[in-house]
Amino acid sequence: MVITLVSDTFIQRNNGTSISAGRFARQLVLRGHTVRVVTYGDPKESGVDEHTGLHMYYVSELWLPLVTRLAHRQNTLVAFPDRKVLLAAISGADAVHIYQAWPLGGAARSVARRLGVPCVAAFHIQPENITWNLSLGWCRPAAHFAYFLMKVLFYRRFNHIHCPSPMIAAQLRKHGYKAWLHVISNGVHPDFCPDGRVEKFDDGKFHVVMVGRFSPEKRQDVLLRAVIRSRHADKIQIHLAGCGPREKRLRKLGDKLPNLPKFSYHDQSSLIHLLRRCHLYVHASDIEIEGMGCTEAFSCGLVPVISNSALSATGQFALGKLNLFRSGDPDDLAQRLDYWIEHPQELRDAGAAYAERGRSYALDKCVREMERVYAQAASRGRCAYHHGSLFRLLSRLCIAFIAAPLLFLWTRLVLGVRMDGGKKLRGLKGALTVCNHVHLLDSALVGIALFPRKTVFPTLASNLGGLFPGALVNLFGGAPIPEKPSDMKLFFDEMHMRLLMGDAVHFFPEGHLVPYNSSLRNFKSGAFHLAAKARVPIVPLTISFVPAKGVYRLLRRKPVMRLRIGDPIYPALNNSKQDARRLMAIAREKMETLLTRKSA
Repeated sequence: MVITLVSDTFIQRNNGTSISAGRFARQLVLRGHTVRVVTYGDPKESGVDEHTGLHMYYVSELWLPLVTRLAHRQNTLVAFPDRKVLLAAISGADAVHIYQAWPLGGAARSVARRLGVPCVAAFHIQPENITWNLSLGWCRPAAHFAYFLMKVLFYRRFNHIHCPSPMIAAQLRKHGYKAWLHVISNGVHPDFCPDGRVEKFDDGKFHVVMVGRFSPEKRQDVLLRAVIRSRHADKIQIHLAGCGPREKRLRKLGDKLPNLPKFSYHDQSSLIHLLRRCHLYVHASDIEIEGMGCTEAFSCGLVPVISNSALSATGQFALGKLNLFRSGDPDDLAQRLDYWIEHPQELRDAGAAYAERGRSYALDKCVREMERVYAQAASRGRCAYHHGSLFRLLSRLCIAFIAAPLLFLWTRLVLGVRMDGGKKLRGLKGALTVCNHVHLLDSALVGIALFPRKTVFPTLASNLGGLFPGALVNLFGGAPIPEKPSDMKLFFDEMHMRLLMGDAVHFFPEGHLVPYNSSLRNFKSGAFHLAAKARVPIVPLTISFVPAKGVYRLLRRKPVMRLRIGDPIYPALNNSKQDARRLMAIAREKMETLLTRKSA
């Protein structure tokens, strides 16, 4: 394939987007693709790079009042949208991958559309990063407005968007982004790995490292304040790797520590060496679209301690509660530092587990997933899982004021359905429910049990066709299960997003419907893997049948349904594959127990 990458910044090394784009580009070349890169640089130096094999197309910088100054403070810039250069770089390409929603990216999309070349946009700039650096971090409406502007001015023109994490994909869905959202990590370069030949620092100190730009949202100050509060402050040595506008302020705060923090900027090889020698990694950032520094650190065998900020995706990497601390709370972070200092054997064991986890974010794996996105980009329309604002409003109103009351009356008064354990659903957000599939109305019963929560029901694509019942199934939360195995990742990514948004997602793990079946059949594991990955509780439900009694004996010849709700089962926050098997075994056991109570 001939792939054109468009990125305003490509050679800036203290910029996550630049680093990610550069690694993807070089890996694509290694996999046999021709890669063209449009980026800022000296136009006279355009041509094939002898070292990397990349076809470089350089454009000059676009100077914009205030914007340019702000961009330079963040070690980035805005490139000039030279259409002649873009035309040369995109002509004959099979796909265009645009990294930033700036004028260069907009012009690239326009040229690609004119030439008939499919485009993929990347979402690498979190609006909260912008608002924080404008001292508007406290103003949530400002971030919402930034999401809106980026959608209207740029992203609404794309059918495919690359998201580095499920968290940011969920944010895009919340803000009305309609495209197919492909969740693919930025990946970890293979050089970031443990090396038993490299010894840890042996100066008697406990070395803690944090990697990231020195900017307000990264919160290096929380780490420095945590060390002051630590019981072992005199033996902790901090390494802050990076650069940025807040370095002077951080140095002043670091002067209060018994051991002065070490500030430095590292190239890849020296950073790897530093990570291998340190004992612990801290990621205190409040705003993070993925957290490359964290993935690189634990891939080297370092145990991370991560902020649990709701606006940071990095918390997804935590394998246990001891790897998380309350966002912006130096006291809580100090407790985590003290624990790991006082438990060296656990630290070594956890480091080995994290090094193993790092393999799942291998750069080659991520690039192979992106190749599939390039192939899909030319063959799809708008996302089948997204509905417009008007549809969502009508859906909520219809369910709340028409469907739910009518179904409740019908199932309770006419069918005699009874429900046990509804209190166990209180306070649950982002829960995954599972139930045996034994009746045509079982989805409706589950929806009533979960009401007023927004519930998503995976269903066959054929059930969504036509005005009736397709429109009704769509209205009540039906999500089409893809027919092609190659599309299953997109489906599960979408369900993951819904869980992160706080919706309830319901699965029938038995698969197909068997009416009035009295025993559990074999389970499919997809739902349980999803719960383990998203770290949401699984709520087991069962539908059983009892003989009709009283007046219902006159109204019905068939048995009466009983819906029973079990206690939520929470992931153990460890290996996701093992956890999925554990969740499936426990859920099945609880459902068997609920079914044995059918005569009670």
